[in-house]
Amino acid sequence: MKYALVTGGSRGIGRAVSIKLASMGYSVIVNYVSNEAKALETIAAIKGNGGSAEPLKFDVGNAEETESALKGWQEAHPDDYIQVLVNNAGIRKDQIMVFMKPEEWHKVLNITLDGFYNVLKPLILPMVQARAGGRIVAISSISGVIGNRGQTNYSAAKAGLIGAAALILVTPENFTDWKSWGICAAAFVAAFWGNAHPILIIVISAALGILLY
Repeated sequence: MKYALVTGGSRGIGRAVSIKLASMGYSVIVNYVSNEAKALETIAAIKGNGGSAEPLKFDVGNAEETESALKGWQEAHPDDYIQVLVNNAGIRKDQIMVFMKPEEWHKVLNITLDGFYNVLKPLILPMVQARAGGRIVAISSISGVIGNRGQTNYSAAKAGLIGAAALILVTPENFTDWKSWGICAAAFVAAFWGNAHPILIIVISAALGILLY
C-alpha cells in the first residue's frame, strides 16, 4: 500500500489534493487539527469513489504532538512508510507591519513554516531507509514570491517553503544526494484572482499528477 499524508487535508486545496492522491492509488492520511467533521467528509468522499483514507489529528505547529502522532502511525504500520508528504497546512493573520502583534507574526510562521519541518523531520528517515522513492510537496503562495500588502508574516513563511523545497531538490554534491534515493521536492505557488479557486485546484492537481508519476 502506498501512503500519502496531506496536512490541512480536510478543506479547500487540502481536500482537493487528498481526493486527487486517492484517485492515483494512494491511501491518504488526512491531517486535521480541530474540524473532525470536515476531515470525515473528505474521507467519505474518497471512500465513496473507491479510495482509501484515514484521519490523523495533530497540530503541525506543535513539534512534540506531531512527532507523537506520526510515530504512532508508523508503529501501527510497521511494514509501510509515508511515501508522499503534501505540506498544505497554513494560516493567515494579515496586518500591516506597524500594527502587527508578535503573536500574529509567530503564529503564522509556526504553522506554515515550522510545521513543514515538524512534519518532514520524522518522515524523512523512513523515506530514505525504504529506498523506494518519496515526494515532498509544499503548497506555497504568490505572496512568497512578490509579497502582498499586510502579509509580511505570511509572505516570509511562504518564501521559506520555497527555499526549503529548492534546497532539497538541488542539494549540492558535498551534501546528501536526495535524488539517489528517489526523493524529490517541489513547491507549488498558489495565486488567487477573483473566483479562480477551482482553476487553481485543477492546476495543482495536474502538477501533482506529473510530479508523482
